[in-house]
Amino acid sequence: MAATVFAGEGATARGGCSAECAGGSERPPDLGSRARPAGDGCTKRSVYLMECVPLWGCAATRGNAAEMEDACAAVPRFADVPVRMLASSRELDGIGVDFDAAELRLPAHLFGVYDGHGGSEVANYCRDKIHVVLRDVLRAGKGLREVGEVDVKDPWEKVFGDCFQKVDDEVSGKASMSSNGFTESRAEPIAADNVGSTAVVVVVCSSHVIIANCGDSRAVLCRGKEPIALSIDHKPDRKDERTRIEAAGGKVIDWNGYRVSGILAMSRSIGKFSAFACPSLLYGRNY
Repeated sequence: MAATVFAGEGATARGGCSAECAGGSERPPDLGSRARPAGDGCTKRSVYLMECVPLWGCAATRGNAAEMEDACAAVPRFADVPVRMLASSRELDGIGVDFDAAELRLPAHLFGVYDGHGGSEVANYCRDKIHVVLRDVLRAGKGLREVGEVDVKDPWEKVFGDCFQKVDDEVSGKASMSSNGFTESRAEPIAADNVGSTAVVVVVCSSHVIIANCGDSRAVLCRGKEPIALSIDHKPDRKDERTRIEAAGGKVIDWNGYRVSGILAMSRSIGKFSAFACPSLLYGRNY
C-alpha cells in the first residue's frame, strides 16, 4: 500500500521588484505588507510578508492488502505561525516595516502521510486529528520564544513533540480527546494494540518548510529534476535506533528483516509500540 501527497512550490523572494507565487495564489499577510520602498523606487517584499497557497494532490493505492490502511491530509491555512518561531530578531530587523515585525504571524499549510499497519484506524485518526492538535499547540504558544542563531529547531521540536505525544495518548486511550473546542473523555483506545501508523508531516509557509517524521514514510523535495530527501527513515537496523529501543526495554529481532519485537518493520510509530516512538524534525528554509 502507498499514499502520497504532492504540493507545488511556495512563494519565495529572490530579489527584484516583485515575487511570484508558483502553483498557487499570493496575497499579503494579515498585518499587511507595509514595506518601505527600496532605493530604486520599487517595493521589495520579504518572504515574511508574503503568503502562497500551493497546489496539491493526493494519490493512493491499496495493492494486495485486504483493505486500505494508509491515509493522507492536505490542510491549507491550517494555522498562523508566529514569525518568532522562524526568524531571529536580526533577520526581522531587515524586513523594513512600520510595525513590530516580531508580531507577524505567517499563514501555514499542512501536508501529511500516514502509513497504517494492522488496520486503518490509527492512520485515519492521524489524518483527522494531527493538524487539529498541532494548531491547538501553536495557539497555546508552546515553544513560542524568540529564536537564536543556532537553536531555530528547538521550538519546533517542542511543538511537534507535544503534538505527536498528544495524538498517541489519545489513540491509546491515555488522554482526553479535543474537538472544536470541546473535550471528550476517552477511557478506551481507538484501536487494538496491534494497530499503528507512521506519520510524516510537512508544514509549509512562505519562508520555511518544516518536516516532522515518525516511522519510515518519506518527505521528498523536487527541485527541477533533482529529488532531495527531507526525512530520514526510522528503521530498527539503524545503530542509534536499536540502541534507543533496547535502552527503553525493547528488542530488535532479525525476523524476515530487522523488526521491533520481531513484528514492526519501522522503529517509531504512533499507536503500536509507541513507547519507543517520538518524532524527529528537519527544519529548512523555503528558498
